[in-house]
Amino acid sequence: MRKDVTRKGASKDINKASKGEIEVLEPTQKMSPFISFHYSYKEISSVNGQTQIRSQEKRFANGKLESEEFEGTLGGHVYERMVSDMQRHFFNQMEALLKPFSMFLPYVSKDIEKNSK
Repeated sequence: MRKDVTRKGASKDINKASKGEIEVLEPTQKMSPFISFHYSYKEISSVNGQTQIRSQEKRFANGKLESEEFEGTLGGHVYERMVSDMQRHFFNQMEALLKPFSMFLPYVSKDIEKNSK
């Protein structure tokens, strides 16, 4: 390599380091990132006016297998509110999806609707 390329305004030449002076660092993570997984299962149901919740989660990362399980019961209003919130969210998403296609529909004025009744 040319010396004018290796210099950046310094008057001192660049010296090569001897083999004993360089410290080689090992990677901190020993496990391969390709050997990991995450599994999760959640069930929410309504039985006899009560909301039953079951959850199961398993994951393997950094050589450790972790598992969590949960089961519980809540009042019936929780299930009803959750279902109504999910339905509202679904219909809002459908409206946003179909709204651009509404311009292809024929225009109907309110006066024509009143006269046809």
